[in-house]
Amino acid sequence: MILINTTFHVHNSIINDFIDWANNIYINKALTSEYLSSPLLSKILAETDPEGTSFALQLKATDIDKAQQWHDIEAETIKNDAFKKWGEKILHFTTYMEIIEK
Repeated sequence: MILINTTFHVHNSIINDFIDWANNIYINKALTSEYLSSPLLSKILAETDPEGTSFALQLKATDIDKAQQWHDIEAETIKNDAFKKWGEKILHFTTYMEIIEK
């Protein structure tokens, strides 16, 4: 099982809009995919910038190829739309991780 973790750094002036976007657009679009599940949006508690807040958006995927395919096509389109709307008030990077079950 693969975990797709996208970390967003969001300017404080758009936090509520970002949370709405993450829940109603990004996550909803991800859940239309047959190989993504278990969305989790979390606020990162470490403060690195007094003007911004970081969030982690995680999704489980059945395999790395499907995760990368979805991210490179669908997620990039969604994130590009957010960038057009908010510019540099929202930054992001994505990490793929393999879930190790105990």
